[in-house]
Amino acid sequence: MKKILISILSILALSAMCAFAASSEIEIGEPEVQMGKEAAAETAKTIKVVADEAVNKRVKTIGEKLAKVANETEIKAFYGTAEVVPFEYSFTVIEDKEVNAYSLPGGFIYVHTGLIDFVQSDDELAGVLAHEVTHAAHHHMVYLLKQQEKVSNVTTAAMLAAMLLGGGSDSTSNLILGMQLFQIAKVNGYGMNAERDADYAAIDYMIKAGYNPVGLLTFLERLAKDIEFVDYGIYRNHPIDAERVASAKRIITEKGIDINRRQTTKAICAEVKTEGGKSTVTLQGSAIYVTAAEDKANATAKVINELLDAKVKAHEIKLDGSGGVFAKGKTIANVTDEDAKLMGDTKANAAKNIQTAIKNVLFSQMLETMH
Repeated sequence: MKKILISILSILALSAMCAFAASSEIEIGEPEVQMGKEAAAETAKTIKVVADEAVNKRVKTIGEKLAKVANETEIKAFYGTAEVVPFEYSFTVIEDKEVNAYSLPGGFIYVHTGLIDFVQSDDELAGVLAHEVTHAAHHHMVYLLKQQEKVSNVTTAAMLAAMLLGGGSDSTSNLILGMQLFQIAKVNGYGMNAERDADYAAIDYMIKAGYNPVGLLTFLERLAKDIEFVDYGIYRNHPIDAERVASAKRIITEKGIDINRRQTTKAICAEVKTEGGKSTVTLQGSAIYVTAAEDKANATAKVINELLDAKVKAHEIKLDGSGGVFAKGKTIANVTDEDAKLMGDTKANAAKNIQTAIKNVLFSQMLETMH
């Protein structure tokens, strides 16, 4: 019964929206700001804003740097229009576990706490915010509505019904245009062409604002392989496919930027934990080397991280047959009899395990980033 009621309400709202589109010439600038304000007013009735000052400051600081670039710089648009219209961007953090973010016309941008928990660096967060800024800066919602004006009211209603009802929204708020804009932005997205345009421009905005665009790539890569997000959250309005990830990778490479994922994620990092007179080197959370000498453990972690930055290949990780592990002329570890005893193994096996652990991480990363 609830679904039937929602469907009826959505169809009635769509009729109102179609009437608006048919009777109004929607322009960029103040009209879209007004639309955004109406949608924001409806959104405010359904959300819980985060009170944490540190979280809000982080999002606002990054967002405002990107917004400044968008308000001053024209970036080519493949969907919508690149005409620069300065907006007073706002960045609101919502208490919601969904990994999601969305943008309303005129620069009203919302970020869920679930997404903030998911990102692994400011660069990744900047990638998401830059993407949402592009939706506003390239006037995607206005462009969408103008495209819909070109078809009959009946066809428009059918198109929007498929979008809105397909998104599975549970909203029953006031049936006004502002709410429908909110529904499209949050639940259904702007369409794949708009998503790709937002990715493309986001890379330029990030570079000009001082952020590493690889953050957008690593975010997309991780999101694309996490099946748990397929049926809800950001997947619902930001569909990720291999082509979209590959496109981001290609654009970054074409701009001459080195794709070093370790700079924007926590994915691969050798660390040292010392306790009880033992120092353990871990890689991706797994112990790979134990020694009583903390300086040796720190040296091993340092070399591993340097080799990863240098994009070492699996076949370059070698053994010397006496407990030594090395690559590219650098010693990764020299396993002593004392070290082997702490690890409950022989020197040869302990060294082999270190080699295997590093190779496994490299193979895993290779598979995860093939696009």
